[in-house]
Amino acid sequence: MCGILFSVQPTGSNLDEQWQTLKAFNTKRGPDAQVQMSVDHGKWTLHFFSSVLHLRGPSTVAQPLQDKHTGDVLCWNGEVFGGLDVPFGSNDTSIVMDMLEKMNDFDTEDQARTYLLKLVARIEGPFAFVFWHQRFNNVWFSRDCLGRRSLLWRQDPEKFMLSSVAANDSAIAWEEIPSQGVYRLKLSPSDSLQPELHPWSFDPVSELTMPFDRLNTAVPTDQDLQPVADVNDMPAICASMETTMKDMTRTLDLAVQRRVADIPHLSSSSPQPRVAILFSGGLDCIALAALVHRHLPVHEPIDLLNVAFENPRSVQARQNQKRSATNTPVRSTYDTPDRLTGKSGVQELRDMAPERQWHFVEVNVPFEEAMSYKQRIIDRMYPLDTVMDLSIAMALWFAARGKGLLNGNEYQSEARVLISGLGADEQLGGYSRHREAYKRGSWSELIKETQLDVDRISTRNLGRDDRIISDHGKEARFPFLDTDLVRYLCQVPIQLKMDMRYERGVGEKLLLRHIVHQLGLPLASRNWKRAIQFGAKSAKMTDDDRGQKGQHKLA
Repeated sequence: MCGILFSVQPTGSNLDEQWQTLKAFNTKRGPDAQVQMSVDHGKWTLHFFSSVLHLRGPSTVAQPLQDKHTGDVLCWNGEVFGGLDVPFGSNDTSIVMDMLEKMNDFDTEDQARTYLLKLVARIEGPFAFVFWHQRFNNVWFSRDCLGRRSLLWRQDPEKFMLSSVAANDSAIAWEEIPSQGVYRLKLSPSDSLQPELHPWSFDPVSELTMPFDRLNTAVPTDQDLQPVADVNDMPAICASMETTMKDMTRTLDLAVQRRVADIPHLSSSSPQPRVAILFSGGLDCIALAALVHRHLPVHEPIDLLNVAFENPRSVQARQNQKRSATNTPVRSTYDTPDRLTGKSGVQELRDMAPERQWHFVEVNVPFEEAMSYKQRIIDRMYPLDTVMDLSIAMALWFAARGKGLLNGNEYQSEARVLISGLGADEQLGGYSRHREAYKRGSWSELIKETQLDVDRISTRNLGRDDRIISDHGKEARFPFLDTDLVRYLCQVPIQLKMDMRYERGVGEKLLLRHIVHQLGLPLASRNWKRAIQFGAKSAKMTDDDRGQKGQHKLA
């Protein structure tokens, strides 16, 4: 994880106060190294700042990287998990820079452009980058096709800025850069600062080919479908489902391995957790926990971060319920739905793998503490600004902080890599809208709705989540958004991924339910989707919030 800050402005103009503010914000993303440099180029001066969170290789590689011979500069915020040859335990930033420097071997600018675009298309992993190619006066920048890393821009005719995180304190608003392709900003004395887009394409012979195709649109026939015996019971596993389960497990397992196997140890003393899982006890996160277990030394603990809020409205409702009932058991303020499923889930994990230390970290957030950090969280999620954004961001910010109770004692998680189950619902039919689509138009409408969800992944919330989690100097990784896995799931027939003929807790994410059961977690295999803001009770914490809708803008 890194923080990127970049500016192009007229030579001789000073860096303003906002630059210093954004340096401080980006430094939180990368506490291990920070470097600033400037490059004069005719009428323009390019300013670069990068911060680094050391997560790859034996030692910290400070950024920006600059080639002293060519003058090229790279700010890289990403992880290469596939596509390029990055030996185990090596630093990927240096390898990306070496590959980009090969652009200088070509005779023409068009050849260099084609090489860069094809190189970017090969990378499997989350990224955002800025690359100054001095030979042809080009600033190249991009986010990966799923938008897994934040990068924002602020454009005006005399100043162009990019940053991983922004501040809402200028007349010109910041915007998230669309994950639509690779952008080029051509610098010359006569040019305005207007970036040009080189878009992603599903055409396999294009310069920038998407790493996955469209969904399989085959509508299942009667021969493809098993008869439904009981809509509330898990269906039997047929031969095609068994094959798909094996392939899916293998592909997801590799995605998990890529994301946890070579995280450097920060301490040589007793084994400290290097990996934490954002853990509600739900289907997606418990599947990932079981697979993470396969790829870390058995003596190394794994932190399971479970967040719960003191929600005054929920507390009052519970007290009212107790007054009207007799023999009502006393429940903790923090016994939210996600806390209860989390406790059940960790017990299943302990039964499945008793040799592992599963650290169930109870992240309890008092109402007053939540309110004291509210403005900071609003600032970090900017430019997103809705009620729903805030309730989700609050839950993620406190969970990522990792401060809570472990077995009743105060505990601070030092794990720098946080594993998230985001992406499973979009691809496997986890939302209620998938069931509504099936009711509206059977399998064909379900396919269309699932395609819409896959298409929207890059435009939704990943940039926000990246800004929120990295505010603690930690990095979120999303195995369900491994592009090899996305490509595989796009090919799988719809009825093997989900089957809305069955009721809630069975039909949605059917494929994953079978896999989780097979992994030895039968209770968790029947859990259904619960949005984090409702499971952790970070939504609608006061009476003033009661009438607000998720899409409403914050006051």
